[in-house]
Order: sequence, then structure tokens, then C-alpha cells
Amino acid sequence: MRKKLMYGVMAIAMMASILTGCSESKKEFPSKEITVVVPWNPGGTNDLMARALQPVFKEKFNVELVVKNSAGGGSAVGITEVLTSKPDGYTVGLASSSFLALVAQGKAEADISNMENICLVAEEPVVLVAKGNGKYQDAQSFISAAKEKKESVSIGVPGSNNVNQAYATLLGEAADADFLFMPFDGGSRVITEILGGHVDAGALKPSEVISQVRTGDLVILGVFNKEGLSSVPEVPTFESLGYDVFTLGQLKQASYIMAPEKIGTEEKEKLASMFKEALESETFKAFAAESGLISEPITGDELDAYIADVYAGLEKASQEIWSQ
Repeated sequence: MRKKLMYGVMAIAMMASILTGCSESKKEFPSKEITVVVPWNPGGTNDLMARALQPVFKEKFNVELVVKNSAGGGSAVGITEVLTSKPDGYTVGLASSSFLALVAQGKAEADISNMENICLVAEEPVVLVAKGNGKYQDAQSFISAAKEKKESVSIGVPGSNNVNQAYATLLGEAADADFLFMPFDGGSRVITEILGGHVDAGALKPSEVISQVRTGDLVILGVFNKEGLSSVPEVPTFESLGYDVFTLGQLKQASYIMAPEKIGTEEKEKLASMFKEALESETFKAFAAESGLISEPITGDELDAYIADVYAGLEKASQEIWSQ
């Protein structure tokens, strides 16, 4: 009897030890640093967005946010790296409309339904800029010149077959004007060409031009979204000037946090909660306002519907603009 009692006590002790070991091995997520893969070189808007979140994550969650730049393939290299990473929540990517445009054109082997969308980071309205104190100081004079001089008025774009070029093309169609598109390897190169007088205008993001606009080196002729820019409320939208640039839907230049397929529900929900809270912090809000970003973070089904809508517009652009 005594032996049975002793064996019973030992069995209970062993079970308690096993259960304790299991509970200790299941650490609360996150228990280490989180890597954000930015599929562009350092210094660009997406890179700066990710780095602006680093101190917020450290302050709010005591979590290190490691930014890893993996440029190449118009963002395909970095996003592919995320999609093939371990789905444990510790590797996420900062995807954008640029990657969705590649998928829409069949230039990136990916299925967006296999991505796990975590949180919308920001939208960047596309703006049309020209040289400050140059020959074009408003949208109407620029468009009139393009209508009079067929294909002699040039617009520089960073890359090609993207949201920037799509909106500028739709403006030309709405105004019955022909623009000469000149692709360059980045927004900074477009700005250099404008300031040097080699390109008449550029279709760029506010964050790329805001500092030159403030110094007077560049002037914003018009904004391609419906709401305009709060940082420059005096600049008209092209819609307000009578040009319908939304015939393919509201094309959006958006950036969002994504993760590989099969990430755990707990990890996905925690990441969404953390990024949303960080994006709503006063620190990031100040960065967004300074950079001309529109940051209204959404998650879950709302984000999935948003991404699907953006992708649908890019598919239309691929069929009706870029395939011509």
C-alpha cells in the first residue's frame, strides 16, 4: 500500500513537472525582436516609415523592430523573402501597391490570397510637380501646353507601369492631352531631372517632394486623390478641375504590413494590434504629417477588402494601360 502511494505521488510530481515545462516552453508572443523586411534600398519612403516605428515599438512594447532592406525586382525580392520565411510572426514585410502591380501584370510569381495582411500603414497620394518659378506654375497651364504641343511635354516617373504612371495617363486621357513619359530609377532622380530642366514635371509621392516644395524648388500642380493634401490645402485635386482620373477606380499608392501564409492566429492578431497601436501613436502621427502621408491603420476583414479593391484597380490598369 505504501509503495502504491509512493508511486502515485511520484507520478503526480512527474506530471506536474511536464506541465510546468510545457507552460514555460510556450512563451508569450513576441519574446524576441521582430524583423520588418523593406523591399527597397535605405532612404526611401517605405524605409523611413519602418524606421519611424522602431522607437515606438521599443517604448510601447519593449520589442526591438529590426529593419532589413532587401531591394530588387521592384520589391519582388524582399516580399518573396517574407513569403518563404518561417510563419512564426517574427518576420513580416512592408508591401506596397508596387508589388501588387507586379502581380497584376504577371511579373511576380505570387498569389495575393496566400499573403496574410496585417495592418495598413499609410497611403501616399500621387502629386504632379514642376520646377518652382518655372514655366508651369499650375495644372491648367501644364495641360494646355500638352494639348498644344503633342508629346512634347514630359512627365518623369519613378520606374514604370505603376500607380504614378497610371494616374498621369488617365489625366492625359481626361484632358485629351498627350504626355511623354520618362521612367527613371527612383523619385530622387526624377526630381534631379526636373530641377535640371530636362523633364517638365514628375508624378511623385508627397514624401519625395515635400522638402523641395517648402524651399520653393518645386511646386505641386495638382493632386490625384479625391481629398487633396492637408499639408497643402490650396493645391487643387484634378477631379476638382474637371478631370476624371478615377475611371479605373481609386488607384492607391498604399503600404501595409504583411506576413507569410499559415501564420498562427494568435501571432497575427497580436501583430495587428501592435502595429495599429504604434501607427496611432503621436510619434508616428507627427512623422506622417511631416512626410505628407495619410495614415489611418485598418486590420482584419476591412484591410483584406481594401487590398482586394486596390488590386482590382491595378488589374484594370494592367489590361487597359500597361498592356498597350
